Amino acid sequence: MRKLILELCSLEDTDAVASTMAKQLFPGSILLLWGNMGAGKTTFTKSLCAGLGILPEIVTSPTYTLVKNYPGRWPVFHVDLYRLTAPEQLDDFDREDLLCDEGVTIVEWPEFLANYLSDEAVLNLGFETVAEHQRRLCLESESAEFDTLFKTLEQQNSSLQKTINS
Repeated sequence: MRKLILELCSLEDTDAVASTMAKQLFPGSILLLWGNMGAGKTTFTKSLCAGLGILPEIVTSPTYTLVKNYPGRWPVFHVDLYRLTAPEQLDDFDREDLLCDEGVTIVEWPEFLANYLSDEAVLNLGFETVAEHQRRLCLESESAEFDTLFKTLEQQNSSLQKTINS
């Protein structure tokens, strides 16, 4: 398990980290975004999508539609499961409705989806509000496919880095 904690003290820090991440993602990447309401999940998603060639102004939280598909360098599925109250509510969906094998999948409120994943390349991003304009971002993954992403973020963001556990 790799883990990296970054302190994001501004929107510029968020944009820089998201841009770096976008360059290291690959088709089949699944990003699970954890955090309370207002912790910065959708803001980060906008920045990440911008790095993937998607206009950030078209990126909105799909709370009522559950899934939005954005065309970019690769297709991006933006999934928001906030309204679900039980894992069985996902039984009506096929895997292809929620996960984009040929692109990137970003899931907000992934509690119920996490149990349906097994061998996929999953990157967990935990968002914590530290202050009004400051967030703590904790990245964790068991997938070796994200090793380059971790190394790149460690090298480029040493000033934002709080802790590394390898």
